[in-house]
Amino acid sequence: MKPITALLALYLLVSSCTRDASDDLATPDAAKAGPAPTDQVSVPSSFTQKVMLELYSTSYCATCPDAMRMYQQYAAQYPDRVFGASVHDTDPMEISLWNTVDSMLVITQYSSGSFNRLAYNGSPVIHKTNWSGSGMLTNALNRTATCGLKLNSTVSGSTINVNVQAGFAAALSGQYRMTVYLLEDSVTGTASGYNQANYYNNIASSPFYQLGNPIIGYKHNCVVRRVLTSNRGKSINAGNSIAAGTLVSENFTANISGMNTSRMFVLAFIHKYGTTPSTQDVLNVQRARVGTTKNWD
Repeated sequence: MKPITALLALYLLVSSCTRDASDDLATPDAAKAGPAPTDQVSVPSSFTQKVMLELYSTSYCATCPDAMRMYQQYAAQYPDRVFGASVHDTDPMEISLWNTVDSMLVITQYSSGSFNRLAYNGSPVIHKTNWSGSGMLTNALNRTATCGLKLNSTVSGSTINVNVQAGFAAALSGQYRMTVYLLEDSVTGTASGYNQANYYNNIASSPFYQLGNPIIGYKHNCVVRRVLTSNRGKSINAGNSIAAGTLVSENFTANISGMNTSRMFVLAFIHKYGTTPSTQDVLNVQRARVGTTKNWD
């Protein structure tokens, strides 16, 4: 999207952070055949179901800090099972991923998110005010995991090398893709676009009370900084099915100049290739700190 105007910024500060809903669902990228997966006897027979809470944010949205707070509560309640990935729009942290995700899911509001991109009332994008009542987190966690992921990454200078393995415990039909994000915590900057609008500055019960509006030097967490695959993911099955016991292994390299590796994570997920907002299901997700290995679980 184009840089936000001063008038729009003012509007976002005093509104409920509703975006212009005029962005139509764009035609998705064409499905491309990827490398043929290889069958391995070492794939586990079961996996832990995990959830990606993909947050749709901007520093100009005054209610977005509370959406991040809610995610952090979920992550604390379900350790190593709920992972945030904050996709930014119209601020210095925006990357091309925003437009792709917007075209896939149709994001009409900031301060919203999706739980493994599963549909709720016909849409995977749910405003934070409906997260608790929707039951989407519990529903997503209670699914039976059909696949799992194993991560390894190493850093040499300003280059990161990432290996992602996906194993399948059940036979599946359809087209599936692997997407890999690089996340960074505590992202901040001196430009005004990093300062966070704060609706709660005068609300005494809020943890953001009297922090300022905007919050100067706000630290943005789980920000998606790079996408190692294409934005719509890398195809992992050339046909229209995946057999139980299949193992897929992919390697990625990226330049991470200017990022703090001590605050970075690799997040990878397997998702079904869909053509409408309600057909983008994420099967499972895994996250690991950069420079470490995360085994099957």
